[in-house]
This record gives sequence, structure tokens and C-alpha cells, in this order.
Amino acid sequence: MGKGLIILVLLFAAMFAAAAAQWSRMYKSDAGMSSWSGLTVEPEPQDIPLVRYDDVRPQTTATIGGVSLFAAGTAMTFIPGARRLALNLRDAVQADGHSRFVVDDCVQYLPAALPPALSLCGLKSRHGFWRMGLLEGGSFLVGAGLLNAGKYSLCVTRPDGSSDNSFPSGHTFTAFTGAEVLRREYGTEYPWLAVTGYAVATMVGAMRIYNNRHWLGDVLAGAGLGILSTSLVYWIFD
Repeated sequence: MGKGLIILVLLFAAMFAAAAAQWSRMYKSDAGMSSWSGLTVEPEPQDIPLVRYDDVRPQTTATIGGVSLFAAGTAMTFIPGARRLALNLRDAVQADGHSRFVVDDCVQYLPAALPPALSLCGLKSRHGFWRMGLLEGGSFLVGAGLLNAGKYSLCVTRPDGSSDNSFPSGHTFTAFTGAEVLRREYGTEYPWLAVTGYAVATMVGAMRIYNNRHWLGDVLAGAGLGILSTSLVYWIFD
């Protein structure tokens, strides 16, 4: 169990550290306001544009991140040279014949459950409870359509050979959709919630590889699809 788990933890820790560094830069306000510290320093009076740069920049960065993840996952699935990386990772992780985790089937829903639960507990979100629920539901609806279109038309075999619907990863899509909704609703005022959501989503993706249920490309594409479907719905209806 040791070697495979260590390889997987190091890989996803590096990915999450890079994402956390990007979040730190995203939420530093150029107008002199700090969301991380919990203190707000008002800037000097000036003309305020209808759409603030601080509001647009994190959303643009998230969309670019989603595109990058989906593109990387697609390349690792369908380009032979890149696919070799996913094969090598699978072989390294599965070399010791470890037992599987079972919690990923439940934990995938945790990021999606947090926004409505926090709203019901009285924590102020970007949108009201019902509008937030519609945005989250729309994100899952759009993403699920694209997810299943890929699963049942591309017919990629799972690494354990159990079925031919591996690409993209549905568990990872679910977790990252919820994490992105959590970030958009609470990330500006409570950045630690955004980090928590993405940490849980990353853990779900890692467990899917560790359990030999998905290739690395499946997980990256599922994560990217979750972020992109949420970005699309918020862009249209927000």
C-alpha cells in the first residue's frame, strides 16, 4: 500500500499547492482590500466600473484552469505519447496490490452539499438560497449531459477493465462542480472554504486513481468539466 499511495499523494499535493498559490494571488485585491485577513481597508474614492476587475479576474482564471485541466485529460487519454504517462502512473500506484478506499462514493457529494448547508446555517453567500440552488443544479445538469455524452460515445475502458465508460470521471466531475460552486458563492468572503472544497475534490480524484477505477486523464478531464460547466452556467445566468 505504501509506494503507490506515496506517489499519488505527492502528485496531487503538487497540483494542489500550485492551485493554492494561484488562489492566493486571485483574492488579493488591487483596490487595497484583503479578503484573506478578514480586514477591509476602503480605497480612496474613485470612479467604480460597473464590473470590478477583482470580481472578473478569479472567474476568468478558474475558466482557464478548467480548460487546461480538460485539455490535459483529453491529451492523456487519446494521444499515445501523453497516454504513456497515465499508464506509468497506474502501474506505479497499483504495483503493491493494495486494498481500495470506499469513501469516495460518498465524499464526492460533500463539496456540493456545503453551499446550501452553509446558507441554511445563516452564512451569507453571494446569492440567496434558492438562486444559488438553481445555479448549482444548472451546473450539474449541463455538466452531466456532456459527461455522459463522453462516457457512452468515446467508450474508454477503465483501468480495472470493468466497463467502457471511464472518460471522464463522474466522481471527480461531481466533486469539482460542487467545489467551484462553493468557491463562487463563498470564496471572496471565506477563502478557506474555497480551499477546503478544492482539497476534498482533489482527494476524490486521487482516490479514483488509487482504486484503479480511473486513469489520470479521466480525473483531469472530469475536474475540468466540473469547473467549466459551472463557469458556463454562472456566466449565462448570474
